[in-house]
Amino acid sequence: MMVTFVSQCEKNALKRTRRVLDSFANRIGDNTWQTIITQEGLNAVQKLLRKTASKSTAVSCHWIRSRSRSDFLWVVGNREEFDENGVVPVNYGVTKRFIGEKEIMLDKIYANTNGQRLDQHLFSVGYLAKKLIEKIVPEDDNLAKAVYVAGLWHDIGKIDENFQAWVLKELKKQKKYKDIPDEGVHIDKNTGKFS
Repeated sequence: MMVTFVSQCEKNALKRTRRVLDSFANRIGDNTWQTIITQEGLNAVQKLLRKTASKSTAVSCHWIRSRSRSDFLWVVGNREEFDENGVVPVNYGVTKRFIGEKEIMLDKIYANTNGQRLDQHLFSVGYLAKKLIEKIVPEDDNLAKAVYVAGLWHDIGKIDENFQAWVLKELKKQKKYKDIPDEGVHIDKNTGKFS
């Protein structure tokens, strides 16, 4: 069988891994090897890699079945260097975000610079669009439902962090001029002036 080894090793593990893989396979890239090998030979490579493995070791093995198909066989060392298919992840961010991990604060997501909440805006547009289409085409329920869903989703892009940062900045600018005390504005009965 033909196999490909991909190394994501660091530090001293890179030297040890290269020594093992160079003795069994042809190096086809800086950290990539390919060879035709028997199952016994593949087991020997895996055993040697496990023997020399450290925290900095990460080697994946792929079985090349045809020109367009390969099967991921195993990883020796740090599995986090590869995804579930044994592929090296590239172009990824440092922070991982999971939707639903923290509760979404709908009262902090705005649709516009008037301070209208996005969820209320989306619902009102969807509801209004549905009622309008029911008046125009009263016998088509599916069209009314489709228009309602379109109204609900029409501004969903406003949930973007950059847009929300811009809206909050604009709202803060407006607040500087409209800052009213929590207890409200009072008028002095004697002078008629605001306090």
